[in-house]
Amino acid sequence: MKLLSVFLCVLLASSAGIQAAPGPGQKSAHIVSIQELRHQISERTAARTRNIHEVQTLLRHQAVQAHVGRLLDLEKIALGIPALDDETLERLARQSHRINEQFQAGMSKKTVTWVVIAGIAVFATIVFIKVYDGCTLQTGRPC
Repeated sequence: MKLLSVFLCVLLASSAGIQAAPGPGQKSAHIVSIQELRHQISERTAARTRNIHEVQTLLRHQAVQAHVGRLLDLEKIALGIPALDDETLERLARQSHRINEQFQAGMSKKTVTWVVIAGIAVFATIVFIKVYDGCTLQTGRPC
């Protein structure tokens, strides 16, 4: 009886292994290769890093520090940037890129100041809402 149960266990294990492996005419069960997944992940990581850098460049700009730094705590905002989802971060990076280009093009200080104040106010609101929602979801109570 013991010999029969050992034989059945070996037969069951070997048949499952044979069925799981692709045959000579079959393709692999993986639709996307590991290398392709690694490439996609590294592209997304690089894009996210560029977006974070673009927004932080705006926050470090001298005019932003001088005018908006008095109204908002830019350090807290900068700490909240990596916590944003990819879509929000990409949108803010596009807006930051436009404002950074305007700084480099030499817009009048008054125009730049108003554009920056409006942009940072929207940005700060989004960051605070995202961080507050994340904190509430994690702890179950308001922060």
